[in-house]
Amino acid sequence: MSDDEIPVTHYDHYRRAKSCEEKGEFTEALEAYQKAIDMKNDYAHAWFYKSLLHTKLKQYDDAVCCAERALELEPSWEKHVKKIVDTAKKKL
Repeated sequence: MSDDEIPVTHYDHYRRAKSCEEKGEFTEALEAYQKAIDMKNDYAHAWFYKSLLHTKLKQYDDAVCCAERALELEPSWEKHVKKIVDTAKKKL
């Protein structure tokens, strides 16, 4: 197997998303979060951070959808997710 055939995991996409976000490459970050989610639909961290980025970009409907999915997957995150949902719903 050559270097360009190394398998990519959901976590690799998640790390790429975080890196893109830090560099201000928000479209690329959203795409990478989505690729992580496509590979592992129950990856709560990707859903959560994607919701935060949607909030930052004032994409409030998307922020709420992603936050609600994160909460379904990780009910113990209710306090953190509620902040995102409340902020987004106030802006809608």
